[in-house]
Amino acid sequence: MNQTLQLFKKFNPLFKRMSSSLPTITNDLLFNYKTYLFDADGTLWHVNQPHPGAIQFIDNLLKKGKQVFIVTNNALRSEKKSLEKLVNLGFHGLNESNIITPNTVLIDFIKQNRHFIKKSIYLIGNEGTKEALEEGLGVECFGTGPDPMPSDSLLFPQSIDLKREASAVVVSDDPHFNYIKLIKASNYLQDPNCGFFITNEDAHFRTRSYFLPGTGCITAAVRTALLPRIPIVFGKPADGMARYLIDRYNVDPAKTIMIGDRLDTDIKFGNSNGFSTCWVKTGVNTVEDVRIAMEGEDPSLVPQFTIDFEQFS
Repeated sequence: MNQTLQLFKKFNPLFKRMSSSLPTITNDLLFNYKTYLFDADGTLWHVNQPHPGAIQFIDNLLKKGKQVFIVTNNALRSEKKSLEKLVNLGFHGLNESNIITPNTVLIDFIKQNRHFIKKSIYLIGNEGTKEALEEGLGVECFGTGPDPMPSDSLLFPQSIDLKREASAVVVSDDPHFNYIKLIKASNYLQDPNCGFFITNEDAHFRTRSYFLPGTGCITAAVRTALLPRIPIVFGKPADGMARYLIDRYNVDPAKTIMIGDRLDTDIKFGNSNGFSTCWVKTGVNTVEDVRIAMEGEDPSLVPQFTIDFEQFS
């Protein structure tokens, strides 16, 4: 950390009071942007319940002619399925092109690098990701579903079937992830020409009843096995989504604001790519998390503003 900042923190009694509060974005500033990027679950809704004011706020932006994108790390469904969920929740006026997922950016990347689909794709993932990739790329994906260890330990590892060829490995959210899948991915990726792609690396998420490990726990295992090889990551906070938005939709970072609930994905993504950042209190991170980030050593985790949608609806 910068030594001057350390001294400021140590000797300035106002610092703690300053760092514990985050300014609410003003009406004039909020509506001065051209493009608005929103995270989805936790920001606009939780599970199947829209947050108060969120639907009206999005509708207000669209009526003002603003450019609106839902930029989510959820790779469980295609843009079509994501749009269906939005409509079912009550969000109207958007179409599939307003929804950016890791699958969106991954598919666009592979279309520009078609040697990665000369063969099939080995997918550590779920049926939603499989459907999105197969539909978007016209390629066969294999590997989803259970792949249990052999019951007879004497058959291991000789019984592992690696006859099918893969020109890329995609790692995503997979409730059936296990040691067998880790072995298969690791063996396919011994070929330096085999693409190594990760949809997102969210560490965890919450339902109403449970705290659940996220895709990042799976990708950490695959990353470790393949060191020093580095994968390409397509979800936030990596810059792939930002480059896609800039190249495809002429998004100007200086006129764009990222609104989200997670500091390590949404806010870091916004700050790292030159967008303004605004945090909502309705999702994963708490006011205490923000305070800790403001006193920490990574400024990319610190949002510029906070927002209550009801205030602007």
